[in-house]
Amino acid sequence: MKYTIKESMEILGVTEDSSRYDIETKYDIIMKKYQQLKSEGKLEETSEENFQKSTDAFRILMGYEIDEPEVEKKDTFMDKAYKKVGIDRKKADNFFHYYKFHILISIIVLIIIGMSVKSFVYRVEPDIRLGMIGEINSSGFDVLGEKIKENVPEIKEIAFDSATYTDSYADPQEYANVSKIMVLLSASDTDLYILNKFAYDNYADDGVFMPLEDIAKDLGIDASKSNYLKTRAVEEWEDPKLDQKERKVIKYRDEEPKLYGIDITDSDFFKDIDVVGPEKILVIRSDAEKLDLILKLVKLFTK
Repeated sequence: MKYTIKESMEILGVTEDSSRYDIETKYDIIMKKYQQLKSEGKLEETSEENFQKSTDAFRILMGYEIDEPEVEKKDTFMDKAYKKVGIDRKKADNFFHYYKFHILISIIVLIIIGMSVKSFVYRVEPDIRLGMIGEINSSGFDVLGEKIKENVPEIKEIAFDSATYTDSYADPQEYANVSKIMVLLSASDTDLYILNKFAYDNYADDGVFMPLEDIAKDLGIDASKSNYLKTRAVEEWEDPKLDQKERKVIKYRDEEPKLYGIDITDSDFFKDIDVVGPEKILVIRSDAEKLDLILKLVKLFTK
């Protein structure tokens, strides 16, 4: 006998959400019960008929030999489309019914991949990158970025790199942050940084920053309030792996202390913008590129 999909589900006691495994499990239970009755000689005519109905329903739901009864109806647009490409509508419906979750997940994965590829292809390279090292407040980055673009028209896109580094509180991620800072200072495209005093004290001696006396003079910047930041860059440490307080200097790069940072804590530009904590020290990486844009930002930040 032929049944519809709905009738077959009612016979087996399954629902539209039942998987192929659920249907097979249900039928397996029915078949085992049938075989037990048969082996015990207790099989009645009604049990035989019920088992045959269950078998027919199972085969319909699994898409095997037995088809559901034909119902006279007009071909819909989808029916015509299936026929045009040579696809059996009934088999396709069965396939989508039992694999709809797999198809949905596959579609979602494809969408995510497509969005990732699109973001990579259409990603806009920043005109400049600004590094922040200290007690980071990333919520201020957007405001800072917009203010920079308003004052320096040449900068259309700006990116921020940041790493937390402070002695104000115990940071469980300190080792990871130090590693990130080393990458930022040595292997990134970030050339201009705003640091807190703690970060400046720990990295200025390593010679990774550019001397700023001449730059300050050329830009007409009064750097007298930053004289306390003067230091001598080290050419060679006895053991560079040791903590700064423990390692000894073999050779200095500078004969006299030089200014490697400019204190911009009281800059009007940063009024109401908190990005690295209460202290703000401006530094430039020693091998910086895009100096034209960097110098415009230095002049902007020191107002």
